[in-house]
Amino acid sequence: MKIALVIEQMNCRTGGREVSTAQIASGLARRGHEVTIVCRKGYWPDDSVSIHQLGGKGLLRARRLANFITAASSAVMKGAYDIVHAMLPMPQVNVYQPRGGTIPGQIEASRRRWGLAGGLRKGVFERLNLCRRQLGHHEQSLAGDTGVMHLAVSKMVADEYSEHYGRQEGVKVIYNGVDVPDASADQWQHWRQKNRYELGVGQGDPAFITVASNFPLKGVDNAIRAFAKWVNGRGPDLNARLIVVGRDTPEAYQRTASLLGVGRIVLFVPPTEDIFQWYAAADACVLLSWYDPCSRTVLEAVRWGLPCITTAYNGACEVLSDGAGIVVASPKDEKAIIAAFQELSDPHRRKSRADACNAVSGELSMDRHVEQLIGAYEEAIRAK
Repeated sequence: MKIALVIEQMNCRTGGREVSTAQIASGLARRGHEVTIVCRKGYWPDDSVSIHQLGGKGLLRARRLANFITAASSAVMKGAYDIVHAMLPMPQVNVYQPRGGTIPGQIEASRRRWGLAGGLRKGVFERLNLCRRQLGHHEQSLAGDTGVMHLAVSKMVADEYSEHYGRQEGVKVIYNGVDVPDASADQWQHWRQKNRYELGVGQGDPAFITVASNFPLKGVDNAIRAFAKWVNGRGPDLNARLIVVGRDTPEAYQRTASLLGVGRIVLFVPPTEDIFQWYAAADACVLLSWYDPCSRTVLEAVRWGLPCITTAYNGACEVLSDGAGIVVASPKDEKAIIAAFQELSDPHRRKSRADACNAVSGELSMDRHVEQLIGAYEEAIRAK
């Protein structure tokens, strides 16, 4: 197949969407498909995948986006592709995968996160968000086009299509997939011992990790507050750690941790390409998302055998249903979060959940994701 993958930016170091798109492109190319990434700006390290860069014309972000959508639509129409798979809504596509969730789902999540008063203020600003309005217009158009296949990365996103667009037909759930390193048990143990030694964590001390590029959206403040209440309630003998890995600004969160008496044991690590070494150092993952279509962090942790605590607002919670983690109602459900910290600090209870992680690991691979995408492409081609 001749396939175009359309994404505005192709820098796989900046976010989950781009990492996933890069892994999809590689997986398709390995299977002999001709893959072109159509983007405003991008990079690819070899000739296995073609990059078609369209540039960034326009002074304002909304104008650059509009120009890109116009240029990308023209490029894919001229390219005579068998499949045009877009990660953002635009004309001339036959497969659309809203990896960030639907636009109405994003707006609803923003209002939910900010509460009634904050939601009203956000609603005013939402009307001024020209980029989101533009994307919403295109997405609504695609939702009404029965010739376009919509790929939801979780059942949560599929439910958004039903709720906001009244569409169920032509919406296929294909869960996100992730790649993990092929590390030996000795390598994993080396990473674990090295990082835990640097953190001052003993062999039997519980260590939790959260990985996020947007601390407010991923509930980092809520995680710190719940962790502090749990630690302070257990007494001074508990030598636990909360490791926060990500690219957001940590100073305000460090102050919060200090004020709550856990500044010494809440540790901030800058973005790293060695994230699986930090997963190896941890005993469980916590990601208190206000909105996540299907978090790569949770999928990576589960594939690495690491039980997770996440919220019902994260589509990845659906893969935890067989015991691979604990799902709380929301980032504000502090009592349930504290109980989850307590449960996953117990090595025996943690072991049973780690076994559940290992049982579902193969179902979360990028190979599985790509194979299901190819099946969807073939279905879309037959429907043309």
